[in-house]
Amino acid sequence: GVPANMAGTILSASVQSLAPGLAAPLRIGACRAIAEFIPLAKPDVLAPHIGNMYKGLGGLLGEVSEETLHLVLEALLVLIKADGAAASAWLNALAPATVKIWAEHVTDPLLSADTCEIFEALAAVPTCQPQLHSMLVPTLAQVLSAPDSQPPMLVEATLDLLTIILRPAELAEAKATHEACFKYVHGLIMRGDDAGVMQGAAECLRAFLRAGNESMLEWGTGDASIAGGDVLRAMFETAARLLDPTLEDSASLYAAPLLCQMLRRLPTKVGPVLRDITSAVVARLRSSTQPNLSASLLSIFARIVHFDANAFIDLLSSLPSGGDEPNAFDFVMRRWVEIQPDVHGAFDIKLTTSALGLLLNTHNAALGAVTVRGQIVETPAESGRIRTRARAVATGPEVWTQVPLPVKIVELLADVLLEYAEGAAGAADEDEWEEDDEDVDGVDDDDNAGGDNDDDDFGAEEKGFTGDLFERLLMRGGLDAFDPDDADEAEDPVNDIDLAAFITAGVKSLHASGHLAPLAHAIPERHQRAIHDALVRA
Repeated sequence: GVPANMAGTILSASVQSLAPGLAAPLRIGACRAIAEFIPLAKPDVLAPHIGNMYKGLGGLLGEVSEETLHLVLEALLVLIKADGAAASAWLNALAPATVKIWAEHVTDPLLSADTCEIFEALAAVPTCQPQLHSMLVPTLAQVLSAPDSQPPMLVEATLDLLTIILRPAELAEAKATHEACFKYVHGLIMRGDDAGVMQGAAECLRAFLRAGNESMLEWGTGDASIAGGDVLRAMFETAARLLDPTLEDSASLYAAPLLCQMLRRLPTKVGPVLRDITSAVVARLRSSTQPNLSASLLSIFARIVHFDANAFIDLLSSLPSGGDEPNAFDFVMRRWVEIQPDVHGAFDIKLTTSALGLLLNTHNAALGAVTVRGQIVETPAESGRIRTRARAVATGPEVWTQVPLPVKIVELLADVLLEYAEGAAGAADEDEWEEDDEDVDGVDDDDNAGGDNDDDDFGAEEKGFTGDLFERLLMRGGLDAFDPDDADEAEDPVNDIDLAAFITAGVKSLHASGHLAPLAHAIPERHQRAIHDALVRA
């Protein structure tokens, strides 16, 4: 590649190539060069060119075709990230044109993402926030105030953009934006049924909560007719609406992230209505037909368990199940251990699995009173054979063993230990294979020091996952799932839990108290071995 010390020369030539009147290919080539070489330039080398870069790229925004607009926006994004102070100085010139492009291309996935990334970069600069909010919020509020008269996708895009600028907002900007927009966001959930709009509105409420925390409760709803002006009550109304069994399951998916953040950020305020919230979640779990919705609702229960596991048991034991079960605790735990394998994403797996461990270590008698499905019973003729539809008709419905809840929880925890052990063994085999391959090729590690290594995308913990658990992690959105890019998850104390160490410590505690042996005796031998190995290593 070109040496870094050449970056200044190349950037100077690129700026000159942005001049109006020059051939379009030359100007587009300059955009590519700017995006590539800004990261290589030292601040003192870059500084003299910044103003001309903004002028040149800004001029291109209104001239190039949709096919090449992406390259201009990409160069602008790199420029903004390189110097926050300069971005703040040029914000008034940059933002109007970018807003225009965003509004005109909300249905274009690429350009819409490009413009949102630019606003996200600007919002991350503290000195940009006052101007950015004052320029964008009136327009965004106007769109949200009349959602039915907007073109397709504009309301969803507006909610997404509002969320982007709210996430890093300082308290003053968050308050002003809340006063302008909260009532409209609330209304979109209370009166709508479009899953995309409800998702965007729920994420926006999370962003308000993140920016304002408990201070948000003092800002009012902006309209006395909305929850009597009470923000907390309005938030609970939206959560209840998202849990409405008459909604499509896809729309209810966004109840769990919102409620989990309310539980985490407003713990002292949620207490008086916790019983009502829990009852609504139980009812929605019963009416859910989609595994992903059922799995997402588990995170709400898990959050309550992390506060106080015994209080969770007492609360659910006092609530009706809405069915044949004796109480809600019996129903919820039956469903929980059945759908735990459907939980996706590193954070949610960690949250729900650790909650099961906390429940187990309460030694509460209510756990033993619940009977759940254990292992499927295979006849000798079916053993090892795939259960096809024809074979299922011939042999009848599946038959499962029935085991006490604590036994099933131990089995699920052992499943995770097995995944870690298999992952560690697989990683060791891969490392050995790579070493052998390098010996054959005569390649030193240093020869590949500058090359890309796909394994770098995985944290140490994620390298320990294989098989089903690994697939469940990927279901959360690919490699990005391994980094908690959700800011709420990234700063959540649950995210710091080392799951393997947590389970091992819990198993060790059960063993010391004498509770482990009778439980482990009832699980498959493979799972017993995983627990034994964990105890030996501990």
